[in-house]
Amino acid sequence: MRALGTTSAWLLTRILVLWLLVGRESWVTGDVAYFAQSLAAVPDAGLGRTLVEYPLPGVVLVALPWLLAEWSGLPGAYAALVAVFALAADAAFTVLLYRCAGASCRAALAVWLLAVPLLGATTYARFDLVPGILAGVGLLLLARRPRLAAASAAVATALKLWPVLVLPALAARPAVRRPVLVVVAAVGALLAGATVVLAGWSRLVSPLTWQGERGLQVESVLATPAMLGWALAPERFTVSFSAYNAFEVTGPGVGALLAAAEVAALLLVPVLGVLWVRAWRAGAALGGEDVAWLCLAAVTGFMVTSKVLSPQYLLWLLPLAAAALAVAGEAPRRLTVWAAVLLVATGLTHLVFPLFYGGITTAHPWSVWVVLALAARNLALVWLLLEGLAEAWRRVSAASRSSASRPGPTGTTHAPSGGAPTTPGADAPAPG
Repeated sequence: MRALGTTSAWLLTRILVLWLLVGRESWVTGDVAYFAQSLAAVPDAGLGRTLVEYPLPGVVLVALPWLLAEWSGLPGAYAALVAVFALAADAAFTVLLYRCAGASCRAALAVWLLAVPLLGATTYARFDLVPGILAGVGLLLLARRPRLAAASAAVATALKLWPVLVLPALAARPAVRRPVLVVVAAVGALLAGATVVLAGWSRLVSPLTWQGERGLQVESVLATPAMLGWALAPERFTVSFSAYNAFEVTGPGVGALLAAAEVAALLLVPVLGVLWVRAWRAGAALGGEDVAWLCLAAVTGFMVTSKVLSPQYLLWLLPLAAAALAVAGEAPRRLTVWAAVLLVATGLTHLVFPLFYGGITTAHPWSVWVVLALAARNLALVWLLLEGLAEAWRRVSAASRSSASRPGPTGTTHAPSGGAPTTPGADAPAPG
C-alpha cells in the first residue's frame, strides 16, 4: 500500500508539473533555448567560449539531450528531452528516499513530493535539478556508501560549483573522512584535468569571474529594499535585462546593497569555517542530522548573501532538506519545521516566477503585491539561514562536549573544561 500511495502521489504531482510545462508556464524553457543556441555554435566558438558562466561538466550535462536530439534528426525535441532527463532524475531520487529506513522517511518523501509541484515547471526546465539531487544523494548515502556519496557530491560540485559547500560537512566524521576526501580529490582532479585539456585553463575560473561581474538581481535577498522602493516609486529605479541573462535593479542605494552583499558573503566564510573546524574536531560524536544541518546552513548562507538568486536556486535546498529528514532517523521537530518553511518559500517563489513575474520586471498597479510576495519569500530564506546556523552551532557544540567527555585511550575521561580526569561511570557515553 505504501508503494502504491507513493507511486500515485508522484504520478499525480508530476503530471501536474508537465501540464504546466506544456501549458501556461511553457515560456520558462527560455534557458533551454539559450542552451541549444549556444551548443549549436560550438564548432565556431569552441568549448572555451561556450556557456562560460557554467563549469564545463555542466555544459556536457546540458549537451547530452541536445546531442541525442541532433542525432535523432529531431532538433526541436531538445526541450522535451531535457524534461525527460529531469523526470528520470526526479524519479530516481524519489526511489532512494522511499527505500531509506527511519521514522522520518515519510516526512522526507512528503517534502520531495510537494517540492516539485510547488516550484512548478521551472523544476524540469533548469539543469540545477541534477546537481541538487546529486548533493542530496551525497548526504543520503553518506553513512552506508561513503565513496558513492562522495562521488555524487563531487560530480555535483563539478556541474554547478555550489555543492562544494556540503563537502566539508560530509567529511567531518572520522569513519568516512578518508574515503570521502580520496574520492572527492580523485573526481575533482579528473574533471578539472579534462576541463583544461578540452577548453583551457581559463575555463576553470570563468564561472567565478562571470558571477563576480554581475549586478544586483531583482530576486536576491539584498535587492529587497530596492525592489520595495521600485514598487512604490518606479520612476526612481530601473529594472532591466542585463547581459548576464537576468533582470537587475539599479537606482538609489543599490551600490550600498551590492557592497552589503559582498560584506555578508565575506562574513559568512569565517562563520562556516569555524563550524566546519569544530565539526571535524567533534568527529565521531556527530550524527547524521548534525551533518545535515551543517549542509543546510552552508547552502542557505550562500543563497541569502549572494547578489544573484534565481528561482531554480531553490533546487539547491529542496533535495538536501528531503535527504536531511531521511537521515535524521527519528521525526525531528526543528528539521520538520525548517523543511515546512522551505516549502512555503518554494510556493512563494513559484508565485513570483513564473506566475506573476511581469510584476517585478515591468511597473504595474499590482506590482507592489508581487514585490511583497517576493519580500515574504526572502524573509523566509533569512529565517531559514538564521535557524540553520543556530541549530548547526548548537549541534556542533553539543557534539564537541560529548567528544571531549569520551574516554581516552587510558580509560580516563577528559573533562571539557580542563578539570581533573574522571573514571567513566555507568552514565558516561560509550566510546566510538
